[in-house]
Amino acid sequence: MEKGAQKQAVLEQLRCARANLLAAIEGLSPNDMLRPGVVGFWSVKDVLAHLTVWESELVTALSRLDRPSLVPHIVQIDDIDAFNAEQYQINAPRPLQLVLEDFHGVHKHLLRAVEALDERTLTDVRKFRWLEGEPLVYLIADCAYWHEDEHAEQIRQWRAEQGL
Repeated sequence: MEKGAQKQAVLEQLRCARANLLAAIEGLSPNDMLRPGVVGFWSVKDVLAHLTVWESELVTALSRLDRPSLVPHIVQIDDIDAFNAEQYQINAPRPLQLVLEDFHGVHKHLLRAVEALDERTLTDVRKFRWLEGEPLVYLIADCAYWHEDEHAEQIRQWRAEQGL
């Protein structure tokens, strides 16, 4: 594999997943984005806020990699459902426009954070003990592009059911 190829692949995956998600919400009106029922009782706005929380946690973790023994909060979350519910309570009252601004802004920070990483940091399975044998690219995939693809599909299914 070429030097830097893994990092470029991660960046491409991040961009593709974001494009996929944006395509899934394209054409929705603000009222559509506030309709409940996309994922449980969550609206599209709630799903976007949820994705933003996880990407924000990921950006924070990536910003602290210079201290490899410091275990990031994102990998210490034991009860993901409880964490998601707590974050929902925090974000539910926020206006759609602010959620969208954060959604786009945090993703820009994520791309910059990944661009700043070297190949070894992304791929060395022994560099961060708190990843328990996984490379950092796994955490990025799990909290960003796999996550976005999962919710993009749910949004598409909801839109089909709603005739949107």
